[in-house]
Amino acid sequence: MSSEAGPLGAAARVIARRRAAQAELVARARDFAAGLDPSLGTVAAVVVGSVARGDFNLWSDLDLLVVAESLPRRSWDRALVIGLAAPPGLSPMAWTPAEYLGRLDQGDLIAVEARAAGIVVRGRLPEPPAA
Repeated sequence: MSSEAGPLGAAARVIARRRAAQAELVARARDFAAGLDPSLGTVAAVVVGSVARGDFNLWSDLDLLVVAESLPRRSWDRALVIGLAAPPGLSPMAWTPAEYLGRLDQGDLIAVEARAAGIVVRGRLPEPPAA
C-alpha cells in the first residue's frame, strides 16, 4: 500500500493545503505592503499572529505590522492612512521604528512575535541598539 493512500498521505495533503493557504495569505499581505504610499517611509511590513504562526482558521484576520518613519501621530489618523486601504480580512497596524523598538524593549507581545516568528513581506525590522 502506498503512503499516499494511508494516514500519512492524508496528513501530507492536509499539511500541503495549510501551507498553500498560508502562502496565499502572505502574498496578499505582500501585495498590500507593496502598495503602501511611499511617503510613509515604510521600513518593514511583517505578518504576525495566527497566519505567521500557522494556526489560522477560516475566521482569522491577516494581521500586518507596518513599521514606517512618517506616520501621523494619532492612531485614528494612522488608520485612515493605512487601514482604510486594506482589503477585507487584512488588519494592519502601524508603528514608527522608535515605537516598535520601545514596545520590543517593554516585551509587547506583537513586537516580540514580529521579531521572533513574523513573516517579513517588505523591508527589514529595526534592530535594537547594541547593549
